[in-house]
Amino acid sequence: MASEVDIDYRGSVEGQLIPTSWINAAIGAAKKLGIEPTGQRYCSLDVADEGKDSNCLAARHGIELQYLKSWSGKNSDIYKTTVRAFALCDELGSTSLTYDGDGLGAGVRGDANNINDERDKAEKSVIHVTAFRGSGQVFQPDREMVKGRKNKDFFANAKSQAWWALRLRFEQTHRAVVEKMPVDIDSIISLDPNLDELEPLRSELSQITYSINQTGKILIDKQPPGTLSRNRADSLMIAFNPQSRSLEVWAKLAE
Repeated sequence: MASEVDIDYRGSVEGQLIPTSWINAAIGAAKKLGIEPTGQRYCSLDVADEGKDSNCLAARHGIELQYLKSWSGKNSDIYKTTVRAFALCDELGSTSLTYDGDGLGAGVRGDANNINDERDKAEKSVIHVTAFRGSGQVFQPDREMVKGRKNKDFFANAKSQAWWALRLRFEQTHRAVVEKMPVDIDSIISLDPNLDELEPLRSELSQITYSINQTGKILIDKQPPGTLSRNRADSLMIAFNPQSRSLEVWAKLAE
């Protein structure tokens, strides 16, 4: 129906994690709902290799994604990527950076420590760096993000939990913007409509799919072979991952 009637070819993707209509509702959601974004500023970094994929840094202010920038990893290295990420944090007024700690991103910590040592010597504020390990255990395993299911019983790993948390944000946003339902404002997400890379982000988000593994847990599926990595979408997911804040909002939703 979505692909044939609404001319939304992404809307009928099997196992689509975030429906396209939810993504569209989130674009400019803060303004639509008359909300001024407040709260902590977070930056997140998804690290690319030296090939065809891109690095990407996302920055949020409270509920709103306000910055998204990707750049090629070709002819570069992790150190240069980390230096650039620190410079962007300074520019955006953030002292917090969360990076993809799996795979290539594992090298960020050592480089970040060296850069922070130099910043400290220069009497410049340090950037607090945290690794997000999607392959790791779920956050707060004995609590519930989904009513009736403990996190450890519902999610295969931290990555699937973080993506599901993002799905819940988009769902709550759609309820508030489109269905005019009362929601906890801290549980929604707003995408700044002026983001330079909004369209590719929207495309990447609509391609995320999930499945249920043999133990009945949610698993986020990998992108099809031969396609580019979803660096923009991944950086957004990392920025809003549950470990960056309390799960009180999700506990409320599960009640």
